[in-house]
Amino acid sequence: MTASSENTRVAIIGAGPAGATLAAFLARKGVSAVILDDGARPPLIVGESLVPQLVAVFRSLGIEDEVAKIGVYKPGVTFTFTPEDELRLSFDAVRGVLPPYAYNVPRKEFDALILQTALRDGAHYIEAAAKCEVEKSAHPVQSRVRLSEQTLARVPEWAGRQPDLIIDATGRRRVLSKLLGVGAKEGKRTDVSHFAHYENCPWPEPRGTIMIIRMKQGWAWKIPLPGSLLSIGIVVNRDYAKKFGATSEEQLENIISEEPRIAQDCGGRRRVSKVATFANYQLISHCGAGQNWAMVGDAFGFVDPMLSPGLCMAMVSAEKLAGIIPTQAEGCRKLPASLAKYCQWYVRTLSSWQNLVDYFYDGRIFAIQRAGMEMAARHPGRISDMIERHIGKNLSGMASGALINHPYSRWLLSTLGKYGRGGYQPAEFAIS
Repeated sequence: MTASSENTRVAIIGAGPAGATLAAFLARKGVSAVILDDGARPPLIVGESLVPQLVAVFRSLGIEDEVAKIGVYKPGVTFTFTPEDELRLSFDAVRGVLPPYAYNVPRKEFDALILQTALRDGAHYIEAAAKCEVEKSAHPVQSRVRLSEQTLARVPEWAGRQPDLIIDATGRRRVLSKLLGVGAKEGKRTDVSHFAHYENCPWPEPRGTIMIIRMKQGWAWKIPLPGSLLSIGIVVNRDYAKKFGATSEEQLENIISEEPRIAQDCGGRRRVSKVATFANYQLISHCGAGQNWAMVGDAFGFVDPMLSPGLCMAMVSAEKLAGIIPTQAEGCRKLPASLAKYCQWYVRTLSSWQNLVDYFYDGRIFAIQRAGMEMAARHPGRISDMIERHIGKNLSGMASGALINHPYSRWLLSTLGKYGRGGYQPAEFAIS
């Protein structure tokens, strides 16, 4: 990185929420932030349900009112793990730590809002596919990245000078990972997800709450969206999905029809969007930054759509990364050490989310819930109520993002997973 009294130049590849959030925070403090993006977007994007930790980011960006206008107020999440049993996580439990609510958003409008915010704050947007070249070393961390001359020519304000830092915000495309040969730790699940928007479907209660439904195989979601729409999605094993039809439309509709907790309420549903299909993967990059490059959002890693951590991590990581990038280019000489700490935080946080998600997939969280309900019925009263509120606050706090890395919350979850299941076996409630 060239020592200079000039403002830092940062090239951000990708204009999704991660890239746009990073650009907004950087531009505000005087960094020359340029977003390069090819403009391609699928009609529907997964990640419509947000968590309370994001509300804090919206407030930092000064856009919460605008998010509220395009979104639906979300007070919590309901999990139904059998036709008779449900687990309600109210975000009111995190009051005093985070805002006790979140939003469900239509992604097209939401993503446009974040990008507009970045441009309003002074970032530049260039609609073009970015091409990069690599000066390879023995390890990706020691390698350097540069924009091709053709791409650099599209940024006239830099007068042919390379950026001080290049950020991969390309999401699942993981452009720099492929270019640098960065490996990743992959999770066990390799599901497929189909979803679409529907009319004539009642919203779950309390109004705005999303619903996660454990099915015979896999799980489903119901997310209320503006205009009385309901996003309905399924996450199932690929081979299992094929039993319900040859196309994504057939698979989604037939699985919905077989699941009573969706079909009974949504018998008169009318699909008003195309069916979107995504590979559901669990992946954490082995390294997420080097000498003059870094990853943010899904480009670094993604654990699972369960509990909606994806968009949360994208924007929270962007804010964190923006905080360590110096305004002046000469400060970039010390940046690799700060980026290493950023990567440690990212891996730790993604791993914490994955750990929490695993409790839902393997049934431990539902065994804990069933044992807690049984204990409260046997020993009603003040002490049981206090225990229930305490556990609820910590579980909701983790699911909201606020306490995902909190040592005590993680210890409590682990202890309950070992000793708080009563006589219930997690396998009874596991999501296959």
